[in-house]
Amino acid sequence: MDISVTVKNPGGTVKAITSKSHAHRHLICSALSDVPNFVEVTDTSSDINATVQCLNSLGANITAEKNGFYINPIKTVRINALLDCNESASTFRFLLPVTCALGAKSSFIMKKGLSKRPITPLYNQLIGKGCTLSLEGTVPFLTEGQLKSGIYQLPGDVSSQYISGLLLALPLLKNKSGILLTSDLQSSGYVDMTADVMNQYNVKIIKTEKGFEVPGNATYTPTGNMSIEKDWSNAAFFLCAGAFSERAITVTGLNIHSRQTDKTIIDILKTTGAYVTVNKDTVTVKKNRLNATDIDASQIPDLVPVLALLAAVSEGTTNIFNAKRLKLKESDRLSSTCDMLKTLGADITEKPDSLVITGKEMLNGGTVCSHNDHRIAMTAAIASIVCENAVIIKEAHAVNKSYPAFFRDFASIGGITERI
Repeated sequence: MDISVTVKNPGGTVKAITSKSHAHRHLICSALSDVPNFVEVTDTSSDINATVQCLNSLGANITAEKNGFYINPIKTVRINALLDCNESASTFRFLLPVTCALGAKSSFIMKKGLSKRPITPLYNQLIGKGCTLSLEGTVPFLTEGQLKSGIYQLPGDVSSQYISGLLLALPLLKNKSGILLTSDLQSSGYVDMTADVMNQYNVKIIKTEKGFEVPGNATYTPTGNMSIEKDWSNAAFFLCAGAFSERAITVTGLNIHSRQTDKTIIDILKTTGAYVTVNKDTVTVKKNRLNATDIDASQIPDLVPVLALLAAVSEGTTNIFNAKRLKLKESDRLSSTCDMLKTLGADITEKPDSLVITGKEMLNGGTVCSHNDHRIAMTAAIASIVCENAVIIKEAHAVNKSYPAFFRDFASIGGITERI
């Protein structure tokens, strides 16, 4: 789907959507539990649906109900299960170690883009602990064998999803295990989120000096029906839109005390000079003179595209650094962010692990490709606010991965979309 987007006098209120990061974790913990449970998910997406489908294939019985999912957990692991991850890296990287811990002979299928994203550190650890796996990049990707307890060594600066996947899986084994990090942990907030969610199911992770200690022979038991947090990474698009708005834009339903590191967007917007007001679960942002500020992306990689847009219309030069992991996202997100903004008229340069952006008063507009990356598509739409001409987005349907209702909410702040 290709669309043309423009915005006239943006402003209004948007309700934050469900955090798919939280939803993945709660759905998996519930499916591994000893009793049925209800997980409140008010907004779904193709990624969340992929996790539900895969858990059902393994033997759970998850049914969609109003405002969430009712989960009858896995009692008997299904043999030769076919797990369709679609494009969801979280689904694949979380459930790969889980299926190995369950001793489930399974086949994973996925879209080509996901199959090309490397999992080498996790892959090597699983093979080293008793599992037989297809070659990386193979579709279908076959798993068999029983994962063993022990010490797992992983880099902390490649993907936090590898670590979260092992944290979810290792309690299913007979004996306790450990995860030893061989480099500093990036996106640590997502690992903290995993441990927090597991704690709500009475599985307690112990953080050590160099990693984590994970109990063995543990039982996932929900402490009650679960309500899922709203998502800061997707809210960030509309909060940054507020920085371009004379009328102001408000996002409601956010947890100010969340473990989600992307809530850092509030501090970044304040630092650039935008007017920011926080009131309980509501954040309002309004236009003011914007100034460049250097940004460390190591803990907030998902914010980089929209922060690069913010920098493109801020006075001065911004350096977004520690961003090399963006090369392993749905697209090479360093390159696709640079390509998209440069096409719109931004002064932006890509470096090996950073973006350097010198701000302008306005961008031009033009035709950009989403690279089938949801965050590039959404950033391009928000960019139309600061473009003199329309922005045409190719493959705009990429938003369905995390935020199917994005263009509906975009329209609510004044966005005008036209399918081409």
